[in-house]
Amino acid sequence: MTRAAATAGKLAPIDFALSIMDSPQRPLDFTLLFHLSEAPSLEALRRGAKSARNLYPTTGSRIQGERWLRFTEPPDGITSATTTSSVTLTDVVQDFLARPIDLASQMPVQQLVITDGVSSDVKLVTRFHHAAADGLSAARWIGHQLRVASGKEPPVIDVQPFQELLLRTHDKPARKSRFAYPGASQSLWTSQSGASGSRSWRTIELEADELRAGCRRVRGFTYNDLLATCALEVFALWNRVHANHRKPKIGLWLPVNIRREAATGFGNGTGRIRLYARYSDQISFIEKCRAVRQQVSWSTKNGEWAVPHNNPLQTLPHWAAAAMLRCYLNRPGVDMATGVFSHAERWTGERGEIFDNVQKIESIGQLHQRHSVTINGATHHGRTWLTFTYDPGLMSPADVNYFVDMYQNQVELARRELRCAA
Repeated sequence: MTRAAATAGKLAPIDFALSIMDSPQRPLDFTLLFHLSEAPSLEALRRGAKSARNLYPTTGSRIQGERWLRFTEPPDGITSATTTSSVTLTDVVQDFLARPIDLASQMPVQQLVITDGVSSDVKLVTRFHHAAADGLSAARWIGHQLRVASGKEPPVIDVQPFQELLLRTHDKPARKSRFAYPGASQSLWTSQSGASGSRSWRTIELEADELRAGCRRVRGFTYNDLLATCALEVFALWNRVHANHRKPKIGLWLPVNIRREAATGFGNGTGRIRLYARYSDQISFIEKCRAVRQQVSWSTKNGEWAVPHNNPLQTLPHWAAAAMLRCYLNRPGVDMATGVFSHAERWTGERGEIFDNVQKIESIGQLHQRHSVTINGATHHGRTWLTFTYDPGLMSPADVNYFVDMYQNQVELARRELRCAA
């Protein structure tokens, strides 16, 4: 390995775009909050973090122009805190999320280890800037850290070479789904209008095994399709109730894995498709799920997920490329959908035993400037946690509680129909 290979790497087009579109009002980072049992010591977690930064060199780097530039001696990036009767877990995490990540001077992965002052329970909070990693890469990074911290794997001492993440391609990618509405999807109605740079969240837990078994039994759609259909239904019901939209034009932004090899490679291997509430209100929930699966299949086959391999803007001066890219991606006609839904159903992978001490997973998502809420889910050991991340300047806690109740009602409707179909 040459010194150059260990100290610098070119930004992929997706990384470049995400680094440019980051802003104080809408930071493009996401956070995984792991509730741990039998957690490794803080010293061991620091050792694991340093190893992960050597294994995945972008996470020990900063951005200079169009390149990742490796820090000579990256710190571990971990801070620690303790909760008390007056300082809650939410207080500590919100303070952590409020600190901006400056990619020109900071590493794109930051961690906070929180110890409960009474029970000594440990929460591992890992914040990833999306310019460096997607959700699958984030799980891989934390998995390596925990394996090293627990002594199940030796630490990586030498910095590994920067490597390009290979993505799938499509000969004639569709620019939009054939199910799309004319024009952009509607925004979600909000009770407040003071968009902020803050994020609040609420997480619910679902028993996944019965729902997954029901999906397999009735056939024609997946568990992920079911959860996405619940999101589409709630967005539509919400606008119908609050904005008197008789037939809302609702779209769902759905990230999809577009790696050439689905389970390998570190970085941004995520494209997107968009799903729409184009089915009749009169059909059953099961039939709505099948209609959603039809859209997923069409968009997958026709390459709506494809991303450009080359970005000609990267040949321009950085200031010019940034201005042009912001204008292009923020143009009014772009369909950013009504909101985002994502769900990681498999946390095991090849060596998933390391996640056996994870008791709960909260996924605090990023918010696009046109979105007021995003739904991010994770399923592990038969349980699904769905985290509803929202802008408190647009939605009140009462709004979010009502929104979450509506989602849970859709899940119960799905559960009843699956039982009846047995």
